[in-house]
Amino acid sequence: MKILETQSAHLTNHEVLLHLESMRARYAELAQQRGRPASLKSGNLETVLKELTDYLHTQPSPLTPPSAYGPNTCRELFVALQPFDLTKAELLMILNLRPLSLGVLDTIIEEMDSRFDDEQQLKIQSLIAEVLGADGGPDPAGDGDEVNQSGAEAEDVDGPP
Repeated sequence: MKILETQSAHLTNHEVLLHLESMRARYAELAQQRGRPASLKSGNLETVLKELTDYLHTQPSPLTPPSAYGPNTCRELFVALQPFDLTKAELLMILNLRPLSLGVLDTIIEEMDSRFDDEQQLKIQSLIAEVLGADGGPDPAGDGDEVNQSGAEAEDVDGPP
């Protein structure tokens, strides 16, 4: 692999996953043609491919199957959110994280409270859920209460109220 131009574009997690899957398919095809699967790639590459694919498919990633992401998802999201004049970095983070609550969205969009009123914030949230799917991870209600693996609410780290 040869890098032609560094930092020429940012990739979404979905694009990275598609690239990893195409690499695996390409190596599998070469292995069938040549009959030497072990000599085609290093063990480190296989480890990286497996671990990165596993990471991208782990909850709360939006790429966890079944995923609403498709070939036109990125374009649909950018067109839907165009009236809000979000930066490229904000759009990329929204696409990678699929924020389902206003609290998470507030960490992604810089100065969200001063840039958008409550109605606009809810509209952004609903557009994200419409385009990327509303199937949530550990906090589908979006109320900010974290739930641990056993189903109990997380303890307050700051101490008693």
